[in-house]
Amino acid sequence: MQTTSSHTDLLSGILNIQVRNEDKITEQDRLYCQKQQDELYKTLDQIDGWYDIFKKEADKYEDLIKFKYEENGSNTVRSYHDYYNKEKEDYTHHEFKPFQIMNELVGKNYSAVQNFINRIIGYFNNTYNVSVETPKICEKTLQMGFRPVYSTYVDMVIEHLGGRSFRDTAEEELIKRFLNTVRPSCWSKVKPEQKKDKIIFPDIVTWDSIHYEYYKEYDFAYETDNKVSRFCEGIAFGADDTLCGSIGVIMGLDTRNVDISRWYELTTSNATEIKFYANGRIDVKFKDSAAAENCFKRLRLSEIKLKDEN
Repeated sequence: MQTTSSHTDLLSGILNIQVRNEDKITEQDRLYCQKQQDELYKTLDQIDGWYDIFKKEADKYEDLIKFKYEENGSNTVRSYHDYYNKEKEDYTHHEFKPFQIMNELVGKNYSAVQNFINRIIGYFNNTYNVSVETPKICEKTLQMGFRPVYSTYVDMVIEHLGGRSFRDTAEEELIKRFLNTVRPSCWSKVKPEQKKDKIIFPDIVTWDSIHYEYYKEYDFAYETDNKVSRFCEGIAFGADDTLCGSIGVIMGLDTRNVDISRWYELTTSNATEIKFYANGRIDVKFKDSAAAENCFKRLRLSEIKLKDEN
């Protein structure tokens, strides 16, 4: 009985072991994060060193100038103007006062820490094609001497995955972006559909009407290039199972003068050509109907419903 109990306790202990989030990333990931942290600390040490020097100087004026330190280490001078306008028997009013430069150092401390956070989160977003939101720290409460650790932000990345792999998360987010990009407006009567070796997408592009009026050229309206890039990202994934697609897969495209009379070749293997129309429609041609059907299914285009179908 005692042996069975010991075995049960051991098994229970093994099952209850928590895997650190840091162990869920690669060694290359850890090396990048550690290097960023080391470089940040060097800069923060330099900022702190100068701040301490100027703070010692500022404290000498405690009896002459009324000021207070805020939570983040910045200072507010309350009677600076009165001090300068009083009759002085000495020349102290000409002296360098460190208050402003101390506040600049506090600002540099904040921007360095925020940049570190941006880089750590941005590294995982760019490396794994995920969309982890970058947290914004509060400038007013970030204290001088604070040292962030990269594991905090790795935890945020792993939490964002929700138990999924980076790849699965990236695919889910890509499909969501794509469906939002091609989803018809509430008054639309048409939706994406497959016709043999083509998929037809209505109302994707918006043209710059002023440019057309003056030059008779089809120019992407504001932000349309980003929309088409998200569209191409989805097509590249649906066709070739790749996560790195963008508007760059369209060969020879000039967004300021789109030729709506021709098919543009694509760099993807299974999706071969793309065509733009004056009414905003985009057609994508595939190497065969099977490739078109596979893309249609992978991008879950059948999930799109019109208003009267809901």
